[in-house]
Amino acid sequence: MAEALGVDLGTLQGWESGRRPLANVKAGALLTLRRRLGVLGADAVVVGLLDSAMDADQIIGAALGTDGFGLHPLASWVHTRDTAHMVAWALNGVTPPALRNRLPRPRRGPASPAPLLGAADRSLFFAHLREVAEAARRPGGGALLHRQALYLASYDRSAEAASWMAHALHARRGALARRGWSEHWAEARSTATAWPV
Repeated sequence: MAEALGVDLGTLQGWESGRRPLANVKAGALLTLRRRLGVLGADAVVVGLLDSAMDADQIIGAALGTDGFGLHPLASWVHTRDTAHMVAWALNGVTPPALRNRLPRPRRGPASPAPLLGAADRSLFFAHLREVAEAARRPGGGALLHRQALYLASYDRSAEAASWMAHALHARRGALARRGWSEHWAEARSTATAWPV
C-alpha cells in the first residue's frame, strides 16, 4: 500500500496508528494522496471523510495538548456533523453513520475495532472541554467556542459530567424559553442538542 501511494512504509504506519496526523501533510501532498486513493479504488465516501477526520484530529489534539497552534479549533470554525461523529468515534467507539457497512474486514491478530481513546485520554479530553466551555462563557471568551465545547462535552456520560452538564445547561435555560426568531438562536440550538436525552 505504501508503495502504491508513493510514501514511505513508516509514514503509512504512522498514519494508521495515529502517530503522524494526516493533517500535518502538506496540501499538495494531501491532494495527490486523495487522487491516488481514488485511482486505487478507495471508496469515494471514505476518502471524502478525510477532512472531517483531520478536523476531529485537530480538536482531539488541542484537548490533549498535542497540537501547538494558538486559536482553539472549536473557536475557529463550525464543525460539521461528520466531524462530531468522528470525534464521538474516538470517544465512545460508535461508528460514524457514513462509515457503517463500509469498514474493512477485521485483520488477523490484535486490532482495535475503533480508534477509541484510552480512558485517561478521554478523561483529559472531557476535562479540557469543560474548562474551555467555562472560560469561553466569560466576556470575550468566544460564543462559538463555548457552544461547541458544551456540545462535545455532552458525549461524556460519567456522573461528574452529568452534574456539570446539568449545571451548565441550567444556566442557559433562558435560551430555550425564547419563542420565534432571536439573535440567540444559535445558543438555543446548541443548548437543545447538548441536553441529555
